[in-house]
Amino acid sequence: MPEPHTGPLWLAIHLPAPTAGAGPAPAGDVLEQIALWGLELTHQASLEPPDTVFLEVGGSRRLFGGLAEIQRRAHEALTDLGHGPVALATAPTPQGARLLARGCPGVQVTEGPALRRALMPLPCQLLDPTSAQQAALEALGLSRLGDCLRMPRSGLRRRVGTAPVRRLEQAVGERPEPRHCIPPPQRYRGRLELPAPTAATRATDFALQRLLRALVGVLRGLDAGIQQAAVVLEHPDTPETVLTLGFLRPTRDLEHMTHIARHRLERQTLPDVAVAVRLEADQLLPYHGNSGQLFEDPGTSGDAIRTLGERLIARLGADAVHRLATYPDPRPERAWRRLPLEHPGEPTAVTPQRPVWLLPRPQRLRDGGHGPHWGGPLHLETGPERIEGGWWDGDDIARDYYVARTPAGSRLWIFRDRRPPYAWHLHGFFA
Repeated sequence: MPEPHTGPLWLAIHLPAPTAGAGPAPAGDVLEQIALWGLELTHQASLEPPDTVFLEVGGSRRLFGGLAEIQRRAHEALTDLGHGPVALATAPTPQGARLLARGCPGVQVTEGPALRRALMPLPCQLLDPTSAQQAALEALGLSRLGDCLRMPRSGLRRRVGTAPVRRLEQAVGERPEPRHCIPPPQRYRGRLELPAPTAATRATDFALQRLLRALVGVLRGLDAGIQQAAVVLEHPDTPETVLTLGFLRPTRDLEHMTHIARHRLERQTLPDVAVAVRLEADQLLPYHGNSGQLFEDPGTSGDAIRTLGERLIARLGADAVHRLATYPDPRPERAWRRLPLEHPGEPTAVTPQRPVWLLPRPQRLRDGGHGPHWGGPLHLETGPERIEGGWWDGDDIARDYYVARTPAGSRLWIFRDRRPPYAWHLHGFFA
């Protein structure tokens, strides 16, 4: 049955206070990281220091299949990001969602009357009263939020204080609660300290995985991608180690980005132990997804070729991976060149029919008196195609090229020098 509510709904992500000896309370940058990830689910994310992030999910619940699915995704992603355990709840008001997350996590309330009923049995301590305010509540015999809701607000405010009553009124929707939402970031910065210093790059993998997962959440929320990012390994006594991740087109594919990063790390030797990992992306670019075809044609996927190229570069280095391109030189052996795989595309030079396989050096053929021989007399099918050039660099040629067929039916590309001794040469093979 579809959820009837159509107004704002707030998902509260609450990080419970650590128990004694469990470490420090969450810092502000932790809340900001969670909020930035939350842009994957909504365009409105707000911070409530020191322990809560609000996401307005009323406009996106149909997109993700309901509130239960949104909460499931949030739990799963926050665990992957290393922010568990967290408490989640959804309500029509931010403070209502926060109170439910702290007192009754997992609840999903979509209507005001139901929110009021859900809040009534929760303890008054959730209003964060001071010690004096708590004593005043106990003196009045108020232990549950329902007790406070049945009291006149003016008298309760005089006896208990303004702040707890204001939170209660905001929770049930009696007082407006304007929220300041974080602006969309123009770049990404993430940092994680390692549990212990390490000289093994593989030991940094878990931290890098979490940072990449957070980056992907931001990119999805902004409908953006990255074409370059930097992985920075911090050392205590030596300069930072910086590894560049490059992609042939903007991407936000977590699996592919992780694969590239791992290969780059495997090839890196650290000058000192690493104590922290940073991930930085200065340009968040528009992301253009690809529309699939009704009937995919195997072997023609440009994305598959790009993915292979990026992984080869990550494993072998950019200097070891190239693509071939035609070059406007009339000499066949110089009519191509190697380009970096990420080199921008160029118009293909218009060339006549050429064989794919050219010999490194032309091979001289035997002249049987009535024409060239190669496994027998050759039959000239087409030609001549006259090629002259190279005078500008001192390696000039003057040749007449022919397509020839052998007695066995193979097709060859041969030429005859137009200079003494006018010899025949084999230059390439057609498929």
